[in-house]
Amino acid sequence: MGLVTVAQPETIETALDVRGINIFYGAKQAIHDIDLTIKKHEVTALIGPSGCGKSTFLRSINRMNDDVPGFRAEGLIQYDDINLLADNIDTVALRKEIGMVFQNPNPFPRSIAKNITQPLKEHGIRSKRKQAGKVETYLKQVGLWKEVYDRLDTSAYSLSGGQQQRLCIARSLCIQPEVMLLDEPASALDPIATAKIEDLLLQLKEHYTIIIVTHNLQQAARVADSTAFFYQGEVVEHTKTEQFFSNPKEKRSEDYISGRFG
Repeated sequence: MGLVTVAQPETIETALDVRGINIFYGAKQAIHDIDLTIKKHEVTALIGPSGCGKSTFLRSINRMNDDVPGFRAEGLIQYDDINLLADNIDTVALRKEIGMVFQNPNPFPRSIAKNITQPLKEHGIRSKRKQAGKVETYLKQVGLWKEVYDRLDTSAYSLSGGQQQRLCIARSLCIQPEVMLLDEPASALDPIATAKIEDLLLQLKEHYTIIIVTHNLQQAARVADSTAFFYQGEVVEHTKTEQFFSNPKEKRSEDYISGRFG
């Protein structure tokens, strides 16, 4: 009898395991009992109408909300066997592991090169030669090197909005995070710049885990491996993106996709 080789299902490791997350601003509860599993080397899109809690949740992953008056988070966000919501977390070290890119580009008011070299210095890389090599490496990684290599000493503000956003992504990547959080990274950009950001995300997921908040359903469909639909502080549905848009399980998901609300 011949032996038959049976293909084994691909094992995808978990980057973040979220269990029972509740978030409060004073007496107001913004997030209710969220459970999510974020897979490594995937793009996970968080979608939903304005005010549904997706950005609040995103910013809580690397503790960006800690200084907001009245903010309080309960539950578990497990990353490498560590609960990121624990009181003894070093937030500086955490934000090196889990980087953040915001809705509007926010380059440092310095040269293009110094937007990369400044965080490198802060993390102990002092060699000018190493800094120069990493400037080239990370600008190439975001597809910006060929556009700016001959003007690295000019102000980052001289770049277009889309170029500034890619520079901010490069700045986040240069400290070598494991996870990238992006809060509406293309909402302020024109269609051409948006397409470049989307192409970049598809390339970056080979090396990073990416979580993106977006109001653009077409964008989620184009770039995300899985999609989590937030509504009124809850996760209504979290599944593979293709399934979510073609055959949602929940009536509220179907209503949101079809434009009945939002």
